[in-house]
Amino acid sequence: MKKAKTLLLYAAFTLMVILCGLFGKDKWYNILFSALAVVYLLLLTEGRRCGYLLCCIYAVGYAVISLRTGFYATAAFHGLFLFPVSVYRFFVLSKKSGRAAAIKRLSFKAWMASVVLCPALSVGLYFLLRKTGDVQPLLDSVILSLSLLTSAMMFGNYREMWWFNLAASALYVVMWLTEFFSSGTGLSFAVMQTVVSVINIKGIVDWKKLKNNG
Repeated sequence: MKKAKTLLLYAAFTLMVILCGLFGKDKWYNILFSALAVVYLLLLTEGRRCGYLLCCIYAVGYAVISLRTGFYATAAFHGLFLFPVSVYRFFVLSKKSGRAAAIKRLSFKAWMASVVLCPALSVGLYFLLRKTGDVQPLLDSVILSLSLLTSAMMFGNYREMWWFNLAASALYVVMWLTEFFSSGTGLSFAVMQTVVSVINIKGIVDWKKLKNNG
């Protein structure tokens, strides 16, 4: 019964992204990688090792798409940070069980350092992205800062990565909706990031349970 519910959840979220992408007449590769993002994140909420492998594929594809769109910070993050971190996490996990390593929790000092570091990084990146001609430098800089912190937490298997990823996904929705209304593409990514926000909440709950059970 539990397995059937899980498969139904995967199918429902993935189908939602695909149908919205088709309805918005989005490009096929946008729809493909949007669906892939939903699947890999759902796998990660359950601590599944194979989720990191799908994340590697997604990171490369999303980096190329973001670069072509003009979201340079997003492209750099997925290609230079998320991809190698996902490769590392995939190979360091237990091959026997397929489950992730022990889940950790940030200390209070680490939380405060992250909260202070995020806006500081965002300001510096904003001015850098303005000079490089980024399409949406403000949103892209904040998202990159949040994503870098998420990536660092993923590297160490800290459950707080879901909180920072939730903030980033919410801003991604705004960024891709802006792109959709201005150019007519990116609706599937906007819907995908909306679904990702829900998945992040699921990740927060699931990893708390896994931490308590561990």
